[in-house]
Amino acid sequence: MFLGLLAASGTLLSWSIGTLAFLKASRLMDPGLLNRARLGVAVVVTLIIASTMSGLWPWDLLGTTSAESWLWLGLSGFIGLTIGDLFGFTSLRILGARRQSVIGTTAPAASAVVALAMLGETLSWSDVIGIMLSIAGVMYAMNTSQERQEVHNEGFGSYSLGVLLAIGGAICQGAGLVLAKKGMTGANASITPFHATFLRMIVGFCATYVVDVLRRAPHRPLKEAYAHPDARTAMFTGTLFGPIIGVTMSLVAARSLDVAVAQTIFSLVPFVVMAIMRLVYRQPIPARSIIGAVISVFGVVLLVTGTP
Repeated sequence: MFLGLLAASGTLLSWSIGTLAFLKASRLMDPGLLNRARLGVAVVVTLIIASTMSGLWPWDLLGTTSAESWLWLGLSGFIGLTIGDLFGFTSLRILGARRQSVIGTTAPAASAVVALAMLGETLSWSDVIGIMLSIAGVMYAMNTSQERQEVHNEGFGSYSLGVLLAIGGAICQGAGLVLAKKGMTGANASITPFHATFLRMIVGFCATYVVDVLRRAPHRPLKEAYAHPDARTAMFTGTLFGPIIGVTMSLVAARSLDVAVAQTIFSLVPFVVMAIMRLVYRQPIPARSIIGAVISVFGVVLLVTGTP
């Protein structure tokens, strides 16, 4: 329990730092290229970590994994990392870190619904109310003409598209966490979080090429991601704190804690992001954003404390 709480808190801090780094990177390179480049780096790093921690050769990591674990962890990587993070980076580029992180608090609601179907977890009336509050908090924080105008002035895309992509990304990431837990704790599974992270990363990386074909996106070679020094540095920083440290610790938390408990702690990212932006970058934080985030996180708390 203590290890899970510690890992969830570490995930919170890592994802907050990674969000701000990826914001800079997403506004200096194409979000699809950013997603592929950081997954490519993460595959190499997580392979080294997983091999070192488990004492297995790289081919053993692949060959000793059961078909069931491959299925669920592969789906987790595709849905959570390939699709979810493509949506997330695109919405981050459009909306900025504060707005996108507030919308990200809907991820626990997605996790709760997916866990209901796949892990046999139940939803009480208080859980349903919690889901509704999470959505209401996001709507309150985001549904203002001031936010729309600020996004328009920043000039990175449509406000409505940014919101829809952020919601889609939160749903995919929440579902990905549940699928990863199923892959690690299934009947035939004996997968460590480091091993699982590597498998998720390699599937997520390979699937970016498939998604580009399906959405008919122009091919962008990986070397483009390293052409701009500032973009390269931001991408490496975000990758270190996001898919390497953050995702690995999130799997440790998901394995040790109830999914909803872990997601409750993860949902505090907006407050950490807002604090960093206020203290480090001296950016004013609208009261409406803080109130909306509080309402949404309170809804997440109901998902954890409610009784069936």
